[in-house]
Amino acid sequence: MDDDVRGAGAFHDVARAGALLWRAGPSKKRAVRAGAMSRHCWAGHHSLVGSRLLPRFFARVSLHDYSYWVSQNVFAMYQLMFAIITPALIIGAVAERMKFAAVLVFVGIWMFLVYFPIAHMVWGIDGWMNGVWNPSAKITAIDFAGGTVVHMSSGWSALVLCVLLGHRLGFRKEIMAPHSMVLCMVGTGLLWVGWYGFNAGSALAPDGIAANAFTTTTLATAVASFTWAMLEYALRGKPSVLGFCSGAVAGLVVITPACGYVGPSGAVMIGIAAGIVPFFACTKLKSWFGYDDALDTFGIHAVGGTIGAFLTGIFATASVNPNLSLSTAGSLNPATQNGLARIVGHALWIEQLKAIVITILVAVVGSALIGALVRGVIGLRIPPEIERQGLDINQHGEEGYMTSG
Repeated sequence: MDDDVRGAGAFHDVARAGALLWRAGPSKKRAVRAGAMSRHCWAGHHSLVGSRLLPRFFARVSLHDYSYWVSQNVFAMYQLMFAIITPALIIGAVAERMKFAAVLVFVGIWMFLVYFPIAHMVWGIDGWMNGVWNPSAKITAIDFAGGTVVHMSSGWSALVLCVLLGHRLGFRKEIMAPHSMVLCMVGTGLLWVGWYGFNAGSALAPDGIAANAFTTTTLATAVASFTWAMLEYALRGKPSVLGFCSGAVAGLVVITPACGYVGPSGAVMIGIAAGIVPFFACTKLKSWFGYDDALDTFGIHAVGGTIGAFLTGIFATASVNPNLSLSTAGSLNPATQNGLARIVGHALWIEQLKAIVITILVAVVGSALIGALVRGVIGLRIPPEIERQGLDINQHGEEGYMTSG
């Protein structure tokens, strides 16, 4: 089955490329910085799995705990693909005003203080919020591909960092429109295709659950992109490419925790919610509270991930994923032992709410502490003159766009 996981990894690579292009839209400086940050973060994560540290990380991991039918190394690399995309989402929110050194320190600490603990609580074999696989789970929540682990953790952390950093120069005074809708559209297309590596790939096998995740991801994303654009058409008189792309990403985010647990009908309902709720979060909530989230990480990923986690509790069904079913004969599955199977379709949303609250607390408190520490030691924000000139030339010694002969 290693080839299946490697194939999912290929989709991940497409998703990362798409994320960079989609996030290249808002400004020229931002496009350059997003690429540089992702390259450095990716290199940093490769160092974590070097020959010296790898045995220590896996010292207490049983070969049968996680996907025993594939190589443990391949599975670890697959999980690190989730890990690398998560801080990249945070970077998008604070574009154009954070020191590169501060980004490195913040992300390095954040991974260990926020991401890894949440990932283990939700997906770890003994994670106390892993209702699917831990028979002793205290909170029997479910998250198929990262609604809480990836999107909520990054989105809520991004909001904290936006508040700590403050507004960009010229915020609400200058036009900060996307500089290339072509790149935005190309990036969205790559992101959409690559997202199947996250969602369908999380089945870790070419089976019916993977096929269902592929289908529900497609339906929810298509419906959300259409819904967002039609809301713009109804409220503003003009549907935009940016709105379509934003709706597509919102649909991908909201369906992520649910894709392997809900059917097509549930996916359509989730897609409608994904097109409506994040739309108002990005267009109304952002202006009401006045935070400067450059690429709407909070509006799409935090709000979308939260809505997705909740709706997973509403629409999840054992008919789609037998891991949620109640065992009546033979060895009891974990969902039966911890009680999850008895609340699917009834009170699962309560367990989802518990997981939502804990995820928000860990992300917000952890990010606030790390941000305050970094600000006190090396500072978070670049000087105004560097912000005006651009971080590409000042922080990296190169220009993303040569505008003069």
